[in-house]
Formats: sequence, structure tokens, C-alpha cells
Amino acid sequence: MATLQNFDAEIAKTKQVVEDMRTKIEQSGSVLDTLATADKKIGDANFDIENARIEDVLKQQKVMEGNIADLIIGLEDATNVFGAEFKSMKNYTGWESFVGVFSSQRKQRMRTDRVRNMSLAGNLQELLAKSDTIVGILKAQKQVLDTRYKTSEASLSQVIERRKTTMSNLET
Repeated sequence: MATLQNFDAEIAKTKQVVEDMRTKIEQSGSVLDTLATADKKIGDANFDIENARIEDVLKQQKVMEGNIADLIIGLEDATNVFGAEFKSMKNYTGWESFVGVFSSQRKQRMRTDRVRNMSLAGNLQELLAKSDTIVGILKAQKQVLDTRYKTSEASLSQVIERRKTTMSNLET
């Protein structure tokens, strides 16, 4: 299955993009946490730098989503190839059909030999391994995003509390 060998390169590429994305999310998260606890103004240089980083993270996220979608489509294609190989086992080849004109027993033996010699177990095992790798990438990314969501929520709560305090101070 040639498509599965090419799939390894796609998986490695996607892993690298996901890792880059995690690094950028962590960097943005630490700066956002700092901005949440500090009295920074919107015009502050750090604030502008962080906005640029967030835009970069969003662009990187779109690239990562595209790579993951490509992996899933590639896995589907590989599954279809495997399914076609499996389906071809029950049909006779052209040569087997030709031989069948002269001897139906010989035609059946030829197909049986062909089916016995096919290496479906290895291909199926490789297909399952690729699928597990994609699932691992997706689970790891979900965990990173869940963690970042929780820390962002905490930072946002701090900002909201500071603003409430500021508003109450302004009203009095």
C-alpha cells in the first residue's frame, strides 16, 4: 500500500505543525496571564505584540486544521484502497477467468492461491497504527486546548474582577 508509506510524511508534518502551535499557544498564554494581572493599557507595546502573536496563532491553527483534515482524508483514501484489495479477493482476475474457460477447478485453485498469498494482515495492522496515531494527535491537541481554555477563563475572570473594582471606584 504505497499510500500508507506517503502517509508517514504527512503525519510527521502534522505533528510538527501541532507542536509549533502548542508552543505559540503557551507563549501567548503566559503573556495573556501577565496582561490579566498587570495594569496594562490597550495602547501598551506588549499588548500590541500579544495581539500580533494571537493573530499568528490563529493563522497557525488554520494550517494545523488543514493538515489534520488532510490526514483524515488520506486515511480514508488508504482505507478505500484496502477495501478495494479486500473486494478483489472475491472476484476472479482476467487470467483466472480465461483459465476457467478450460478448467473451472483450476480457476478456483488459482484464485485460492492468490487470496492465500495476499498480505492483508500487515496492511490492516499498518492502517490501524496510522489511525491510532491520528487519534493520538487529536487527543493531545484537545488536551492542550482544554488546558489553555481553563487558564484563559481564569485570566478573563481576573480582568473582569479588576474592571468591576475600577467601575465601583469610579462610581464612588
